[in-house]
Amino acid sequence: MELRQLRYLNILAEAGSFHRAAHWLGLRQPALSQSIRALEMDIGVQLVTRTSSGSRLTAAGSAFLSEAQRILAALDAAAVIARTTASRGSAPMRLGIAADAATGCMAKTLQAFLHGDPEYGVAVYGGSLQNLLAMLDYGHLDLCLLPFLDPVGNTTTEPLWREDVHLALPATHPLAAEPFVEVRRLADELLLVGSVEYDSMAARLLLDACYSVGVKPRITTALPHQEVRLALVAAGFGIAVLPASNQSLVTAIGITSRPLTPPLVMTIAAVWPATGLVPSAQHFIKVARSFETGPRIDGGAGL
Repeated sequence: MELRQLRYLNILAEAGSFHRAAHWLGLRQPALSQSIRALEMDIGVQLVTRTSSGSRLTAAGSAFLSEAQRILAALDAAAVIARTTASRGSAPMRLGIAADAATGCMAKTLQAFLHGDPEYGVAVYGGSLQNLLAMLDYGHLDLCLLPFLDPVGNTTTEPLWREDVHLALPATHPLAAEPFVEVRRLADELLLVGSVEYDSMAARLLLDACYSVGVKPRITTALPHQEVRLALVAAGFGIAVLPASNQSLVTAIGITSRPLTPPLVMTIAAVWPATGLVPSAQHFIKVARSFETGPRIDGGAGL
């Protein structure tokens, strides 16, 4: 088993077809197919189901990739830490950030943290909630910024700031002309959300609000990257959710951000090991508390 085979499988799972994955990787499709088959033979199980319309992971393939992604993330983290340590002379704080937590408050906190004390560095990692919490549990991260969850075992959680959830609409959409968008009016809209693994807490809040009033919007999944979803919104393909503090980032690309009614609010929290915070993470939390604070919540024993 080779490291490149794990990376190939990861890209294939995201691409959904050998043709697209080979293009992304800059490989010939037969070479990619041979590499995946060799991996399957080495493991002894089928990882990918091949069809005329594309490919998908088998149950065994999904289970294998979930563990492999942790290995890839740990290796990437090791490389970043080595480079940062070589340039700064000390190891950086290892910070995991979920997509929903990449808000304006996060950007202000990170900027103040980096500019406030040159002694501290930071290595930032993204990923799904599941993978980030696993990396934290394995000791590969010092701190995570996540949408607020119920307390997780062996961790401490502190709500930091509240973020309004807005709707990202094509600038020419009829609803874009209104100051607020009623959830009841989304019945015929196409909502663009992430894949199952990279599911968005903001999207879950919107869907729950829709279902609570008997509205079932059409949903397109398997779009894990926000920039792809927003590009499709700008093209008029559908609508998406957006943290309110990020609305200034999209007005220039043909997207209008509108608040919802009833309003949707998401809480972003810091999560760290119950054993405590490393000094750099302590300083980061202190900076974050200067924006908005919440009560600390300790998790129970075990996951």
